[in-house]
Amino acid sequence: MIVSQTEGPAPRISVLIGLVSTEDGARVLETLQSLHDKQGEAACEVILVDRRQDAVSAQIRARYPQARLIDCPAGSALPEMRTIAFDHSRGEIVAVTEDHCVPCEGWLGEILAAYDTGPPDLVAVGGAVENGVCETGFDWATFLCEYSYFSPPVVEGETPVLPGMNVAYRRSALLAVPREKLVAGFWETTAHPLLLEAGGRFLSRNAMKMFHCKKFSTGLFFAQRFIYSRYYAGLRFGAGQAPKKAFATVASLALPPVLLMRMIKAAAAKGLKGEFMRALPALAPLTVVWSVGEMWGYLFGPGNALAEIE
Repeated sequence: MIVSQTEGPAPRISVLIGLVSTEDGARVLETLQSLHDKQGEAACEVILVDRRQDAVSAQIRARYPQARLIDCPAGSALPEMRTIAFDHSRGEIVAVTEDHCVPCEGWLGEILAAYDTGPPDLVAVGGAVENGVCETGFDWATFLCEYSYFSPPVVEGETPVLPGMNVAYRRSALLAVPREKLVAGFWETTAHPLLLEAGGRFLSRNAMKMFHCKKFSTGLFFAQRFIYSRYYAGLRFGAGQAPKKAFATVASLALPPVLLMRMIKAAAAKGLKGEFMRALPALAPLTVVWSVGEMWGYLFGPGNALAEIE
């Protein structure tokens, strides 16, 4: 159940969501419906930071007035938006998801159970990610390209790797992460290493499931794959590492077959071979775009890629 952020005591869990999707933007209403109607007695506050400010924003205000909606500039990057939401949250547990992801029934309860039964040094808990849009081979391509590793079953128990859109942190642990790290990039790459280095432990639970439900157009997903790859490569090496950049640029030419091999292995391990074959006609050119994006990032840096990722 979603409770008001301004009335009554703070619930144990705050859920942070950035509104960034330019396609399938109404999917967040399913996210909010699940958080409000399918979580039993568990309660949460929801803070949404909105760079779209569109008709869906108006629907959220009308249908879920207890959720807090915070406007931000259109060029804001998603990590910055999550940090703004964190600044306005109150819960001792801070959960992060995305505006096209729908939590399973009882998701909040699974988070609470993990912290109630976990060790004192538990700082983050995450779970499985299941494809919620399965009509076409391209739908499977968009899922397998990013989330095949987290497709169920995932590791049950302690793990160093958690999905960035199905994760809940201990508030005190996040407060210890420098703010510049929280806004610099996605928390799974900026905050997670620091949490582990500080002695924190991560826990994975299959019952803490998130459905990835975004219906991408071909143009948007290809563009997003290029942007994300440019962002990743653009940050790998510093200004004085030209030889490493040059080597990585050339090595990126070999990425398509390497990526496809990794994906087929991951799909096979999760019982998704048939889905991989359906997705292959789209995955093959996507790996080429991935390769070109990395080369561009090595050559020209990340540019404004972080603010363009949705």
